[in-house]
Amino acid sequence: MHEWPSTLDVGELMAGGWRPTPFRQFILKIHSRCDLACAYCYMYEMADTSWRGRPKRMTPETFAATAARIAEHTRTHGLTEIEVVLHGGEPLLAGREAIRDLVTRIRSAVGGGTRVRVALQTNATLLDHGYLDLFAELDLRVGVSLDGDGAMHDRSRRRANGQGSHAAVVKALGLLTSPAYRHLFSGLLCTVDLRNDPLGAYEALLAFGPPAVDFLLPHGNWSAPPPGRDPGAGATPYADWLIPVFDRWYRSPRQPTRVRLFDEIVHLLLGGASASEAVGLSPAAMVVVETDGGIEQSDFLKSAYQGAPETGLHVARDSFDDVLLLPAVAARQIGELALSAACRRCPVGRVCGGGLYAHRYREGNGFANPSVYCPDLLRLIEHVKHTVEADLSARIRAHRRSRPVGTDQGTPMELREHRIPAEVLSALAGGGGGAAVVARLAAAQRSKHVLLVHEVMRSARVTGHPRATVARRAYDLLAAVQQRHPEAVETVLRHPSVGAWARHTVMALRRGDEEARPEQLAALAAAAAIRSGTVCEIDVPAVEGVVTLPSLGQAVLSPTLSEATVQCFADGADVMADGLVVRVPRDPHDDAPGWRGLRTLSVNTDGSPFHVTVDDLDPYRMPGTANMGGRLSSAEVERWQATLTGAWRLLVRHHRSVADEVRAAISVLTPLNAPPQGQSSASSRETFGSVALSAQPDATTFAVTLTHEMQHAKLSALLDIVPLTGPDDGSRHYAPWRPDPRPVPGLLQGAYAYMGVTDFWRRQLRVDSGAAALEAGAEFFRWRAAARLVCGTILGSGRLTPSGELFVTTMARRLDDWSQVAVPAAARALGRERADRHRALWVERNG
Repeated sequence: MHEWPSTLDVGELMAGGWRPTPFRQFILKIHSRCDLACAYCYMYEMADTSWRGRPKRMTPETFAATAARIAEHTRTHGLTEIEVVLHGGEPLLAGREAIRDLVTRIRSAVGGGTRVRVALQTNATLLDHGYLDLFAELDLRVGVSLDGDGAMHDRSRRRANGQGSHAAVVKALGLLTSPAYRHLFSGLLCTVDLRNDPLGAYEALLAFGPPAVDFLLPHGNWSAPPPGRDPGAGATPYADWLIPVFDRWYRSPRQPTRVRLFDEIVHLLLGGASASEAVGLSPAAMVVVETDGGIEQSDFLKSAYQGAPETGLHVARDSFDDVLLLPAVAARQIGELALSAACRRCPVGRVCGGGLYAHRYREGNGFANPSVYCPDLLRLIEHVKHTVEADLSARIRAHRRSRPVGTDQGTPMELREHRIPAEVLSALAGGGGGAAVVARLAAAQRSKHVLLVHEVMRSARVTGHPRATVARRAYDLLAAVQQRHPEAVETVLRHPSVGAWARHTVMALRRGDEEARPEQLAALAAAAAIRSGTVCEIDVPAVEGVVTLPSLGQAVLSPTLSEATVQCFADGADVMADGLVVRVPRDPHDDAPGWRGLRTLSVNTDGSPFHVTVDDLDPYRMPGTANMGGRLSSAEVERWQATLTGAWRLLVRHHRSVADEVRAAISVLTPLNAPPQGQSSASSRETFGSVALSAQPDATTFAVTLTHEMQHAKLSALLDIVPLTGPDDGSRHYAPWRPDPRPVPGLLQGAYAYMGVTDFWRRQLRVDSGAAALEAGAEFFRWRAAARLVCGTILGSGRLTPSGELFVTTMARRLDDWSQVAVPAAARALGRERADRHRALWVERNG
């Protein structure tokens, strides 16, 4: 069929800079039959009937080939985490041993360097103790389909003989939600049925305490409309059904569950990216493997026409990278480029994203249409938008009346609004800003940490986490210390790893992930109490006997312990468990028996001091960094001190504005292991104030690294307040400092960092001589051209917000100004040679 996207030219997309997003979710159809005959099933009741010709179950040979292909894809793209979803039909029909075999094969093939999350979606009629014991062994999460109470559910989810399935599902949910298995429960999937009362259905779902609920619109399209949806009418029956549920959910004092559709819409309205195919423009990163090993697109496409999801590829002979280059797959990764003209003009088009791809189909022109649910999506999103805007306005007004974030008793940890005036945005866009601007950004990051820490306490309570009470007591203690000793709490909250831990914990709580550790909030409270000399006692978590106190260090107890007690005195503290006692020294940055302190580097040049903590202990010190270094020896600390002394002298005397910014922002250095060649450095949006870096060979390299990472820190902090780029549309482009194609947000980060590096070498040109001057000139020439080239790419991408257009235009102008700087011919030649060599290697690797 010559319908869109069959006419999409992937080669042209590649030539224009687009690169596919690797698959991160693998949906495996391990059984093609089902023990129910649901009236609305897209697999058995709609356009595609290919299930009739497929084997009932995946064979061990297909298991092996699939596992090998997943492992290949994971290695090729360096993926640190993937999700495997066992699906059907009804996947439990495959049997326990088949499930064990497949999951074991995949994890073995992928290896320990990548986390493999495994989930299973089931109608639950066959779910029993035996399956749940297996799933606990495999750490496999279970989602269950449930449409409401008995009458609601059994309208459509019936057996082939017409008998309802609700009673069997309720029995299974009773097992799944019991204390022994509840940690396996990932949530409920409910297909919207207009005949059912929406609030009645919602309450029936809540009765099981699901960590998440997915409301699924019945599959349909323009050529085969869903029930109650007249494609030519402006009526909004599905929005009318969902809006009362949203209102109940949003206005609940304690949100009892996460409703993914509503969460995604709110997140998109607030400037975030989508994690769902149902809304938003993020590239679809999922792929399906059928029982016969055929590789397919989303199986929802079975609702469109016969053969719609087929690719013609097979795990036995084709890689998943081959699938990524198919027009039909690329169409779901190119964002706005895949939208119809009507969707591009729509005021909520970026949020709606055209709706679920399968729902856009119309015979004759394929998927180049709005969703068949367009009026419903528009009404729902506008309702959510108006509700959230009104709520935020009310909260801001309340905040202006000085209602702080605090405990339920009102104990405050104060916040304030943060805005970026035009002149500050302009100063940052010029590459600088100065200490005052950086202090403004740092204050906003401090507020972010306060909000995140508060959200840990709140989310633990709302989700019913078993350690919610511990988190609440810890938050109360932290707030109490803040009232008397605000500087102590300030130091702990500003510690970079606190932001990373808090964000990770909030996200894990929202997912219902058992790795969520809200009780670590007690360690924050203990650290603040120790710093302030507050007399108290608090239980804190231990990981294999190690208690981490953010900003201070670690107490090492017995490896069998999972909890300890911190007893705080006016002049010190003890960490105790099972008769073991570790005394925290008066200066906790010192080492002592059983205690490893976070050591401090201090330098002072011409009356300009700089103090920085070396965090080589905290598990959250730099998330997502593969080459994390271990504990530095005393001799290594001395070498870092010596190199930093020289770097600081260079910055203060020749790059004073950078030195002032570094002192205002950077409080932590995190050691990395050095790569085989050169050095390594990193920063993270989650850990403002920290620079991760390998040991630097000399003072100049150290100074350049601090300059580079300071730029990343400023831009990341700015992006928390002012969005500069739109949603990812899948386009990838050349970056003269990376071996791989980069999305626009990554290009912006790199261009801004190398703009700072360019300015560093511009200033060095004035003071260096001989070989050092040649190096300064070559680096200035290379990085100015590189940053300017990438600014042009970004400006032509169409992915910038209005503020982003202004920001990058200002960057480009400043880089153009620097083109007037005189650079010796030899330095220009050396810089050009380095740039050309990089480009040639990039083309050889990426095409």
